[in-house]
Amino acid sequence: MPPLLQLRALRDMVEADVFDERVDANLGSGVHRYVAALVRLVEDGDRDPSIALNEGLSAAGFLRVVPRLPPVRARQWSSSCPA
Repeated sequence: MPPLLQLRALRDMVEADVFDERVDANLGSGVHRYVAALVRLVEDGDRDPSIALNEGLSAAGFLRVVPRLPPVRARQWSSSCPA
């Protein structure tokens, strides 16, 4: 499969991971935008397809090893805690 098609498939997989909440939404949307930008660069001829594919795979691999972050919760401030 040509690198551009693999890169497009990777973009779609990252999008599905974000949509299905298998990865952290903030990180996932950033990686999705990054891979989408790589696709556009390759389509425009401004980036080598093999290098772009390796960069996209690295970003997606990073995304998959980072655990989902817990929801933000309010924390109480205490004057007894050292600063």
